[in-house]
Amino acid sequence: MTPPLKKDLAGKPPRRSRSRSRSRSSQWSRGKSPPRESRDKQAAKEVEKKDGQDGPGTRGTPRVKAPDDLPVAAYKEKIIDLLLEHPIIVVVGETGSGKTTQIPQYLLDSEKFHCLFENKRGLRVAITQPRRVAAVAMARRVSDERGTRLGDVVGYSIRFEDNSSASTRLRYMTDGCLLRECLGDPDLANYDVVILDEAHERSLHTDVLFALMKRAVSNRAGQLRMLVTSATLDTGAFSEYFACPVLEVPGRSFSVALHYHPVSRTQRVEAAVNVALNLHVREGPGHILVFLTGMEECEQAVSFANSKLQNMVDSGKQVSDCLIVPLYGMMQSDDQRNVFEEVPDGCRKLVFSTNIAETSLTVAGVGYVVDCGYCKQKNFNPKTGMESLQVTEVSQVQAKQRAGRAGRTQHGKCFRLYSEETFSRSLPKVTVPEILRSNLASVTLQMKAMGIEDVVRFDFMEPPDRVRLVKSLRLLFLIGALDADGGLTDLGRRMSQLPLEPQYGRVLLAAAEAGCVSEALTLVSMLSSEGVWYRPSKQNAEQWEEALAVQERFLHRMGDHLTLVRVFTMWEDEGCSPEWCKANFLHFRALRQARDIRGQLCDQLEKVSEASVRDAVRAVRNRYRDHRDRDRGRGAPKNGSSVEQALLQSLCSGFFMQTARMCGAGGGWLIVGENVLVKCEGGSAMDGSCAEWVLYTDLVGSTVANCMMRTVSAVAHEWLQPLLPKLVEVDLKRLVGVTQPRQNEQVEEPKDPAQVAKDREVKVGSARERYLARKNKTASK
Repeated sequence: MTPPLKKDLAGKPPRRSRSRSRSRSSQWSRGKSPPRESRDKQAAKEVEKKDGQDGPGTRGTPRVKAPDDLPVAAYKEKIIDLLLEHPIIVVVGETGSGKTTQIPQYLLDSEKFHCLFENKRGLRVAITQPRRVAAVAMARRVSDERGTRLGDVVGYSIRFEDNSSASTRLRYMTDGCLLRECLGDPDLANYDVVILDEAHERSLHTDVLFALMKRAVSNRAGQLRMLVTSATLDTGAFSEYFACPVLEVPGRSFSVALHYHPVSRTQRVEAAVNVALNLHVREGPGHILVFLTGMEECEQAVSFANSKLQNMVDSGKQVSDCLIVPLYGMMQSDDQRNVFEEVPDGCRKLVFSTNIAETSLTVAGVGYVVDCGYCKQKNFNPKTGMESLQVTEVSQVQAKQRAGRAGRTQHGKCFRLYSEETFSRSLPKVTVPEILRSNLASVTLQMKAMGIEDVVRFDFMEPPDRVRLVKSLRLLFLIGALDADGGLTDLGRRMSQLPLEPQYGRVLLAAAEAGCVSEALTLVSMLSSEGVWYRPSKQNAEQWEEALAVQERFLHRMGDHLTLVRVFTMWEDEGCSPEWCKANFLHFRALRQARDIRGQLCDQLEKVSEASVRDAVRAVRNRYRDHRDRDRGRGAPKNGSSVEQALLQSLCSGFFMQTARMCGAGGGWLIVGENVLVKCEGGSAMDGSCAEWVLYTDLVGSTVANCMMRTVSAVAHEWLQPLLPKLVEVDLKRLVGVTQPRQNEQVEEPKDPAQVAKDREVKVGSARERYLARKNKTASK
C-alpha cells in the first residue's frame, strides 16, 4: 500500500518561491490584481459597454485605443484595394507595426470591401497564430479596442478552448484549429477572409495551410480572400508560390545598441537575471525583456530575481519598484494579463519570456533586451523514431528580432550573452521550418481525412523529405487509420476528429471498447499537458533529495502511465489544491490544464465513438461534470481484467510498435523490429525494473547510442502477440501508391507460384555456373 503523501513538508512552509515580485515599497503577487495605482489608471480608461454600429462592424465604446502612429495605418486603403483586386496578398511588416490587430478591423469596417462578397450573413475573418497565448492576447486586445465583450464580435479558438459565438466576426485562432476546421470544410465556406499571421515562423500547421488555402481560394472563385502577414519573410519565394503582390510596411524603430557578454551555457539563467537587475538599478526608463528557453527557466529566473532583489532591499540599497513576471506558451489566460497590463509611473516591468515574445506578442514600452542566445526546438528523426525537445542556438534572424524589441518606442539596448564571433560564425542564418523537422503523422492523417490521397506529392511550399512522410504513413497503417493501399479507414476518420496525436486517439477509442475510458481520458489528458513533476535545481541538494523522496511515493509498480493517473486522481481527492501540489513538488498549472483537456475530450470522444459505447462515454462525462462520482471503478472492463490491465492493454493498441524486450545480456531493452538498445529515463517508475516487455510513449536522445525511453510501463507479451505481426505486413510501396498502375498502363497478370519457383531455380543455377567458371579460371592461372 502506498504511504500517505505529504500535505505539509515537516510542518515547514514550502521552500520554493511563490514566484512573486518584490520591491522596496510594495510586494505584488503574480496572478492577482496589481496595486491600486495601476487599477485606478486602468479603471479610468474603461467605460461601460454599450451596443452600437460603426460601419459594417459592430462596435461599442472602446476600452483602449490603438496608437495613432501605428505604421500600418498609413497603408489601410492600399491593403483594402489590393485585396479587392487580388485574391491573395502578402503583407510584410515589422513586429509592432499593428498588422495583427488593425488589418482585420480595417476589413471589417470597410463598406466597399463588404460589397465584394455575395453572402448576406456579414463578413467573417479568421486570423491564425502559431501560439495559443498570442491568439488569446490578440483577441482580447482587439475586443477591448472595439468595446465589445470577448466572445461576441471578437473571439478566439485554441486547442481545447473555444471562446466565440455565432455572432463572431473576427476569430483569432491557432493554425492547428483552422487546419482542423478544414477537415469538415476544405473550402472554409464559413469565412470570407483568412489571415495567416506570423508566416515567417514557418510552423508545421501554417506550412500545410499555405497549400490548403491556395486550393480553397481557387475553388471559391473570388469569394475567399487570403492575407499572409509576417515580420520578416522571403518575399520572393512567397510571391512565386502564391503568384501574388507583396506589400512592405516599414516599422517604427529606434536605434538599438548591441552589447556582447559571453557566458557559459550552463550559467545563462543566473547570468541573465544578474544583467537584468543591473539594468534595473542603473538604467533609465524602459521595461526589460529577457529571453530564455522554456517555462522552467522562466520560473527559475523569476525566483532568482525575487530573491536577489529582496537581498538588495534588505541590505539598504535604494531600488525602484519592479513587477517581475514570466511569459511562456502554456500560461493560463488570466496569468498572461499581468504581462500586458499597465504599471504605475516609476515602476518597471521585468519579463522573463520564451521566444514567444520575439514576434507573436508585443510587450509595450520595452527599452532593454537580454538575449541568452538559445531556444527550445522540437526535432524528430524519422529513421530512429526519436523526438527530442532540444535547446539549440537561435538563428541570426531570431537574434535580430529579439534585439529589435528594444527599439519600438525608444532608443534601446540589447545585451547578448554570447560573443559577436558566435553570432557571425556559429548561429545559423535562418530557422529551419518546422515541417522539415517534425513528426508528420497527425498532419498526414488530417490530409487523408480531407481527401488528399497523394500526400507524398502534395503541393507543399517546401516539401519535407520523403522518408518523413513515408514513416508517417507507416505509423497510421500500424494503428489502423489507413488500409494497405493508404486509404482512410472508418477508424482513421474517427481518430482524425479528435484533437490529439493519432496514437493517443487510437488509445481512447480502444479504451472506450475495453471499458476503461475514464482512466484513459485522464492519462491522455496528462500526457497532452505540461510536465507535472517539479524538479528543483540540483544546486540545492537538500531540496532536490526531498523532491525525489516525495515524488517516489506516487510511483506505480506497473510504470509511469498509471503513475500519472494516480497523481491526477489524488490531486482531485485533495480538492485540486495548489498547496497540495507545492508540498508534493507538482506543477499545479499542468494538473489544472489536464483537467480542462479532460473535459473537452469527453465531449469529443462522445461524438466519434461507435453507438455501442457512446452511452458509456456519455455517462462518464455526466458523472465527471456533476462531481457526484469521479467514476473510478465504474464500468468494469469487458474482458474481466482489472481497470489497470485494461488501460495498459488499450495503450498497446496505439503504441505496440513502441515496445521493447529485455535484452538477454542485461543492461536494457531491445526495441521491437530494431536492433537498438534502450534504457529508461532517470526518475521513471521502471528504472531498474526487470520487466520482460515494456511500452514507452516517447524515445528521446540526440543519437541512437544515447536513446532513453520516457513514460514507460510494463506490458504482457500476450497483449502484444496479436499486434506485432503487423510490423512485417507493411508494404511501403503499396502504402505510398507507387505500385498502383498509371492511367492507360496495363496491369501485369500475377504469375503462377510454381512458375515463379522454377524461374528462381533457373536463376540460382545460372549464378552457380558463373561462379564455378570464374573459380576454375582463377585456379588455372
